[in-house]
Amino acid sequence: MWSSDLALATEGAAFAIAPGSNLAPSQQAIEAPLAASQEPMATKAASLARAAAACGAAALVAGSAATARRQRRPLAGHTVILPLAHCQQPASTTRRAATTGVKGEFIDDLLKENSVVVFSKSTCPFCAQAKTALEENGVKFFVCELDQMAPTDTDAMQDTLMQMTGARTVPRVFISGKSVGGCDDVLGLVDSGKLLEMVPKDAITKGAAPGFAIEMSDDDWFEKLGREKFSVLRQQGTEPPNSHEFNKFYPNDGYFSCGACGLPMYSAQSKFRSNCGWPVFDKCYYSEEAGGCHVGTKAEFGGLEIICKRCESHLGHVFFDAFSPSNPNGERH
Repeated sequence: MWSSDLALATEGAAFAIAPGSNLAPSQQAIEAPLAASQEPMATKAASLARAAAACGAAALVAGSAATARRQRRPLAGHTVILPLAHCQQPASTTRRAATTGVKGEFIDDLLKENSVVVFSKSTCPFCAQAKTALEENGVKFFVCELDQMAPTDTDAMQDTLMQMTGARTVPRVFISGKSVGGCDDVLGLVDSGKLLEMVPKDAITKGAAPGFAIEMSDDDWFEKLGREKFSVLRQQGTEPPNSHEFNKFYPNDGYFSCGACGLPMYSAQSKFRSNCGWPVFDKCYYSEEAGGCHVGTKAEFGGLEIICKRCESHLGHVFFDAFSPSNPNGERH
Protein backbone atom coordinates (compact mmCIF):
# COMPACT_ATOMS: atom_id res chain seq x y z
CA MET A 1 0.00 0.00 0.00
CA TRP A 2 1.30 3.40 -0.91
CA SER A 3 1.19 6.77 0.66
CA SER A 4 -1.12 7.39 -2.29
CA ASP A 5 1.52 9.57 -3.88
CA LEU A 6 0.77 8.59 -7.46
CA ALA A 7 0.54 10.92 -10.41
CA LEU A 8 0.94 10.99 -14.15
CA ALA A 9 4.49 10.72 -15.41
CA THR A 10 4.22 14.22 -16.80
CA GLU A 11 3.28 15.49 -13.35
CA GLY A 12 5.96 13.52 -11.47
CA ALA A 13 4.43 12.69 -8.09
CA ALA A 14 5.76 10.04 -5.72
CA PHE A 15 4.54 7.51 -8.21
CA ALA A 16 3.86 8.07 -11.86
CA ILE A 17 2.09 6.06 -14.52
CA ALA A 18 4.04 6.01 -17.76
CA PRO A 19 2.49 5.20 -21.13
CA GLY A 20 3.55 2.21 -23.19
CA SER A 21 3.60 -1.56 -22.84
CA ASN A 22 5.26 -2.15 -19.47
CA LEU A 23 8.92 -1.27 -19.98
CA ALA A 24 10.89 -0.38 -23.07
CA PRO A 25 11.48 -3.24 -25.57
CA SER A 26 15.01 -3.67 -24.19
CA GLN A 27 13.56 -4.26 -20.73
CA GLN A 28 11.22 -7.19 -21.33
CA ALA A 29 9.07 -7.90 -18.30
CA ILE A 30 7.49 -11.01 -16.84
CA GLU A 31 5.37 -11.44 -13.72
CA ALA A 32 6.15 -13.41 -10.58
CA PRO A 33 5.76 -12.85 -6.79
CA LEU A 34 8.00 -10.54 -4.65
CA ALA A 35 9.18 -13.54 -2.68
CA ALA A 36 11.38 -14.66 -5.56
CA SER A 37 14.99 -15.47 -4.92
CA GLN A 38 17.68 -17.21 -6.95
CA GLU A 39 17.27 -20.34 -4.82
CA PRO A 40 15.09 -23.36 -5.75
CA MET A 41 11.53 -22.24 -5.21
CA ALA A 42 10.17 -25.69 -4.42
CA THR A 43 12.58 -25.99 -1.49
CA LYS A 44 11.53 -22.64 -0.09
CA ALA A 45 7.85 -23.48 -0.54
CA ALA A 46 8.35 -26.65 1.48
CA SER A 47 10.12 -24.69 4.20
CA LEU A 48 7.27 -22.20 4.47
CA ALA A 49 4.68 -24.97 4.48
CA ARG A 50 6.43 -26.66 7.39
CA ALA A 51 6.68 -23.32 9.15
CA ALA A 52 2.95 -22.79 8.78
CA ALA A 53 2.36 -26.25 10.23
CA ALA A 54 4.65 -25.60 13.19
CA CYS A 55 3.92 -22.05 14.43
CA GLY A 56 0.68 -20.64 15.69
CA ALA A 57 -0.03 -17.17 14.27
CA ALA A 58 3.69 -16.72 13.75
CA ALA A 59 5.16 -14.01 11.55
CA LEU A 60 7.91 -15.44 9.37
CA VAL A 61 10.09 -12.83 7.73
CA ALA A 62 12.03 -14.24 4.83
CA GLY A 63 14.63 -12.27 2.94
CA SER A 64 14.77 -15.15 0.46
CA ALA A 65 11.32 -16.75 0.82
CA ALA A 66 9.81 -18.20 -2.33
CA THR A 67 6.85 -20.16 -3.67
CA ALA A 68 6.94 -23.07 -6.05
CA ARG A 69 4.58 -21.53 -8.58
CA ARG A 70 5.81 -19.27 -11.39
CA GLN A 71 9.39 -20.40 -11.30
CA ARG A 72 11.03 -17.71 -13.41
CA ARG A 73 14.45 -16.12 -13.32
CA PRO A 74 15.67 -12.67 -14.30
CA LEU A 75 17.37 -12.64 -17.68
CA ALA A 76 20.70 -10.91 -18.05
CA GLY A 77 20.20 -7.30 -19.03
CA HIS A 78 16.44 -7.47 -18.59
CA THR A 79 13.93 -6.32 -16.02
CA VAL A 80 11.34 -8.72 -14.67
CA ILE A 81 8.31 -8.26 -12.46
CA LEU A 82 8.39 -10.14 -9.17
CA PRO A 83 6.47 -10.29 -5.91
CA LEU A 84 8.56 -8.78 -3.06
CA ALA A 85 9.01 -12.08 -1.32
CA HIS A 86 10.97 -13.36 -4.30
CA CYS A 87 13.47 -10.58 -4.59
CA GLN A 88 17.11 -11.25 -4.01
CA GLN A 89 17.65 -8.42 -1.58
CA PRO A 90 18.63 -8.18 2.08
CA ALA A 91 15.41 -6.58 3.20
CA SER A 92 12.86 -9.01 4.56
CA THR A 93 9.25 -9.72 3.76
CA THR A 94 6.59 -10.95 6.15
CA ARG A 95 4.20 -13.86 6.03
CA ARG A 96 1.72 -15.26 8.54
CA ALA A 97 1.62 -18.90 9.58
CA ALA A 98 -1.75 -20.57 9.90
CA THR A 99 -1.79 -23.30 12.55
CA THR A 100 -1.05 -23.81 16.23
CA GLY A 101 1.73 -25.56 18.16
CA VAL A 102 5.50 -25.34 17.97
CA LYS A 103 7.57 -28.41 17.19
CA GLY A 104 11.27 -28.78 17.85
CA GLU A 105 11.83 -29.86 14.24
CA PHE A 106 10.68 -26.45 13.04
CA ILE A 107 13.91 -24.73 14.06
CA ASP A 108 15.99 -27.55 12.57
CA ASP A 109 14.12 -27.24 9.27
CA LEU A 110 14.70 -23.50 9.14
CA LEU A 111 18.42 -23.94 9.79
CA LYS A 112 18.75 -26.63 7.13
CA GLU A 113 16.92 -24.69 4.45
CA ASN A 114 18.17 -21.15 5.08
CA SER A 115 21.80 -20.09 5.17
CA VAL A 116 21.16 -17.30 7.68
CA VAL A 117 18.33 -17.35 10.24
CA VAL A 118 17.48 -14.69 12.82
CA PHE A 119 15.15 -15.42 15.73
CA SER A 120 13.91 -12.00 16.73
CA LYS A 121 11.21 -9.89 18.38
CA SER A 122 9.81 -7.04 16.34
CA THR A 123 10.01 -4.48 19.16
CA CYS A 124 13.52 -5.38 20.33
CA PRO A 125 16.10 -2.65 19.54
CA PHE A 126 18.96 -5.17 19.67
CA CYS A 127 17.17 -7.35 17.12
CA ALA A 128 16.70 -4.30 14.91
CA GLN A 129 20.44 -3.56 15.18
CA ALA A 130 21.41 -7.08 14.20
CA LYS A 131 19.00 -7.19 11.25
CA THR A 132 20.16 -3.79 10.06
CA ALA A 133 23.79 -4.92 10.23
CA LEU A 134 22.98 -7.97 8.10
CA GLU A 135 21.00 -5.89 5.61
CA GLU A 136 23.71 -3.25 5.28
CA ASN A 137 26.22 -5.98 4.48
CA GLY A 138 24.01 -7.48 1.79
CA VAL A 139 23.18 -10.67 3.69
CA LYS A 140 19.92 -12.43 2.86
CA PHE A 141 18.30 -13.87 5.96
CA PHE A 142 15.18 -15.59 7.20
CA VAL A 143 13.59 -14.05 10.29
CA CYS A 144 11.14 -15.59 12.73
CA GLU A 145 9.54 -12.86 14.86
CA LEU A 146 8.83 -14.68 18.10
CA ASP A 147 6.61 -11.97 19.60
CA GLN A 148 4.11 -12.42 16.79
CA MET A 149 3.43 -16.02 17.82
CA ALA A 150 1.00 -17.16 20.48
CA PRO A 151 2.60 -16.58 23.92
CA THR A 152 2.89 -20.31 24.62
CA ASP A 153 4.60 -20.85 21.29
CA THR A 154 6.99 -17.98 21.96
CA ASP A 155 7.99 -19.55 25.27
CA ALA A 156 8.44 -22.96 23.67
CA MET A 157 10.63 -21.52 20.92
CA GLN A 158 12.80 -19.65 23.41
CA ASP A 159 13.13 -22.77 25.58
CA THR A 160 14.35 -24.69 22.53
CA LEU A 161 16.81 -21.92 21.66
CA MET A 162 18.04 -22.02 25.25
CA GLN A 163 18.80 -25.72 24.87
CA MET A 164 20.56 -25.13 21.55
CA THR A 165 22.54 -21.99 22.33
CA GLY A 166 22.56 -21.50 26.09
CA ALA A 167 20.50 -18.29 25.88
CA ARG A 168 16.80 -17.41 25.64
CA THR A 169 17.40 -13.78 24.75
CA VAL A 170 16.96 -12.40 21.26
CA PRO A 171 18.25 -12.01 18.71
CA ARG A 172 19.63 -15.51 18.19
CA VAL A 173 21.48 -15.57 14.88
CA PHE A 174 22.49 -18.70 12.98
CA ILE A 175 24.81 -18.94 9.98
CA SER A 176 25.10 -22.24 8.09
CA GLY A 177 23.20 -23.96 10.88
CA LYS A 178 25.51 -22.79 13.67
CA SER A 179 24.72 -20.21 16.33
CA VAL A 180 26.89 -17.10 16.16
CA GLY A 181 25.23 -15.45 19.18
CA GLY A 182 23.27 -12.24 19.52
CA CYS A 183 23.45 -8.60 18.53
CA ASP A 184 26.92 -7.84 19.94
CA ASP A 185 28.31 -10.95 18.30
CA VAL A 186 26.95 -9.97 14.89
CA LEU A 187 28.31 -6.44 15.24
CA GLY A 188 31.66 -7.91 16.29
CA LEU A 189 31.74 -10.06 13.15
CA VAL A 190 31.01 -6.99 11.05
CA ASP A 191 33.76 -4.93 12.73
CA SER A 192 36.31 -7.74 12.35
CA GLY A 193 35.45 -8.30 8.69
CA LYS A 194 34.59 -11.94 9.39
CA LEU A 195 30.85 -11.78 8.76
CA LEU A 196 30.98 -12.12 4.98
CA GLU A 197 33.66 -14.80 5.30
CA MET A 198 31.19 -16.93 7.28
CA VAL A 199 28.11 -16.33 5.11
CA PRO A 200 27.73 -18.63 2.07
CA LYS A 201 28.02 -16.84 -1.25
CA ASP A 202 24.45 -17.66 -2.21
CA ALA A 203 23.25 -15.68 0.82
CA ILE A 204 25.06 -12.49 -0.18
CA THR A 205 23.21 -10.20 -2.56
CA LYS A 206 24.79 -8.46 -5.49
CA GLY A 207 24.94 -4.73 -5.13
CA ALA A 208 23.42 -2.30 -7.57
CA ALA A 209 25.42 -1.30 -10.63
CA PRO A 210 27.84 1.62 -10.19
CA GLY A 211 26.04 4.93 -10.65
CA PHE A 212 22.61 3.40 -10.04
CA ALA A 213 21.88 5.18 -6.76
CA ILE A 214 20.80 8.82 -6.74
CA GLU A 215 21.74 11.05 -3.82
CA MET A 216 20.59 14.64 -3.41
CA SER A 217 20.37 17.06 -0.52
CA ASP A 218 17.01 17.82 1.08
CA ASP A 219 17.17 21.32 -0.39
CA ASP A 220 17.66 19.93 -3.90
CA TRP A 221 14.83 17.43 -3.45
CA PHE A 222 12.54 20.17 -2.17
CA GLU A 223 13.32 22.34 -5.18
CA LYS A 224 12.71 19.42 -7.55
CA LEU A 225 9.53 18.07 -5.96
CA GLY A 226 7.77 21.00 -4.33
CA ARG A 227 6.32 21.08 -0.83
CA GLU A 228 3.51 18.49 -1.14
CA LYS A 229 5.49 15.80 -2.95
CA PHE A 230 8.56 16.43 -0.79
CA SER A 231 6.43 15.82 2.31
CA VAL A 232 5.31 12.40 1.02
CA LEU A 233 8.44 11.19 -0.71
CA ARG A 234 11.18 12.49 1.56
CA GLN A 235 9.38 12.92 4.90
CA GLN A 236 7.14 9.83 4.94
CA GLY A 237 3.93 11.77 4.62
CA THR A 238 0.60 10.07 3.84
CA GLU A 239 -2.35 11.41 1.90
CA PRO A 240 -5.87 10.87 3.32
CA PRO A 241 -7.52 7.61 2.19
CA ASN A 242 -9.62 7.72 -0.98
CA SER A 243 -8.19 11.13 -1.86
CA HIS A 244 -6.00 10.25 -4.84
CA GLU A 245 -7.23 10.19 -8.42
CA PHE A 246 -5.31 6.95 -9.09
CA ASN A 247 -6.99 5.01 -6.28
CA LYS A 248 -9.61 3.59 -8.69
CA PHE A 249 -7.51 4.00 -11.83
CA TYR A 250 -6.68 0.70 -13.62
CA PRO A 251 -4.73 1.30 -16.85
CA ASN A 252 -4.36 -1.51 -19.38
CA ASP A 253 -0.70 -0.87 -20.08
CA GLY A 254 2.23 1.25 -18.99
CA TYR A 255 3.93 1.20 -15.62
CA PHE A 256 4.08 3.10 -12.36
CA SER A 257 7.42 4.72 -11.58
CA CYS A 258 8.97 6.58 -8.68
CA GLY A 259 7.76 10.16 -8.74
CA ALA A 260 11.10 11.41 -7.42
CA CYS A 261 13.61 9.71 -9.75
CA GLY A 262 11.47 7.96 -12.38
CA LEU A 263 12.63 4.38 -11.65
CA PRO A 264 10.00 1.90 -12.95
CA MET A 265 8.36 0.13 -10.02
CA TYR A 266 5.18 -1.66 -11.06
CA SER A 267 3.49 -2.69 -14.27
CA ALA A 268 -0.08 -1.61 -14.88
CA GLN A 269 -1.08 -5.27 -14.52
CA SER A 270 0.33 -5.44 -10.98
CA LYS A 271 -2.25 -2.94 -9.68
CA PHE A 272 -5.33 -4.60 -8.18
CA ARG A 273 -8.63 -3.56 -6.65
CA SER A 274 -8.78 -2.90 -2.93
CA ASN A 275 -10.98 -1.03 -0.45
CA CYS A 276 -8.08 0.19 1.69
CA GLY A 277 -8.24 3.72 0.25
CA TRP A 278 -4.87 3.82 -1.54
CA PRO A 279 -3.55 2.38 -4.82
CA VAL A 280 -2.20 -1.14 -4.24
CA PHE A 281 0.12 -3.50 -6.14
CA ASP A 282 1.23 -7.10 -5.80
CA LYS A 283 4.38 -7.33 -7.94
CA CYS A 284 7.38 -5.11 -8.61
CA TYR A 285 10.17 -4.86 -11.13
CA TYR A 286 13.46 -6.65 -10.60
CA SER A 287 16.69 -6.03 -12.53
CA GLU A 288 20.39 -6.73 -12.40
CA GLU A 289 21.07 -3.01 -12.63
CA ALA A 290 19.26 -2.49 -9.33
CA GLY A 291 20.87 -5.54 -7.78
CA GLY A 292 17.41 -6.97 -7.07
CA CYS A 293 13.94 -5.51 -6.59
CA HIS A 294 13.32 -1.91 -7.57
CA VAL A 295 11.33 -1.68 -4.33
CA GLY A 296 13.35 -1.68 -1.12
CA THR A 297 12.07 -2.23 2.41
CA LYS A 298 12.86 -0.87 5.85
CA ALA A 299 11.68 -2.50 9.06
CA GLU A 300 9.34 -0.39 11.18
CA PHE A 301 7.51 -1.18 14.39
CA GLY A 302 4.64 -3.36 13.27
CA GLY A 303 5.38 -3.30 9.54
CA LEU A 304 7.66 -2.75 6.58
CA GLU A 305 8.13 0.59 4.87
CA ILE A 306 8.68 0.42 1.12
CA ILE A 307 11.11 2.78 -0.58
CA CYS A 308 12.54 3.40 -4.02
CA LYS A 309 15.69 1.32 -4.38
CA ARG A 310 17.45 4.06 -6.35
CA CYS A 311 16.68 7.28 -4.43
CA GLU A 312 15.25 5.88 -1.17
CA SER A 313 12.09 7.92 -1.46
CA HIS A 314 9.18 6.81 0.74
CA LEU A 315 6.45 4.96 -1.17
CA GLY A 316 4.25 3.49 1.54
CA HIS A 317 4.15 0.09 3.27
CA VAL A 318 3.77 -3.56 2.35
CA PHE A 319 1.26 -5.90 4.00
CA PHE A 320 0.66 -9.62 3.56
CA ASP A 321 -3.10 -9.94 3.78
CA ALA A 322 -4.35 -9.97 0.18
CA PHE A 323 -4.19 -13.66 -0.68
CA SER A 324 -5.68 -14.81 -3.96
CA PRO A 325 -4.87 -17.39 -6.68
CA SER A 326 -2.90 -14.72 -8.54
CA ASN A 327 -1.24 -13.40 -5.36
CA PRO A 328 -0.24 -16.46 -3.30
CA ASN A 329 2.06 -14.39 -1.07
CA GLY A 330 -0.77 -12.06 -0.12
CA GLU A 331 1.35 -8.99 -0.91
CA ARG A 332 -0.34 -5.59 -0.81
CA HIS A 333 1.94 -2.62 -1.51
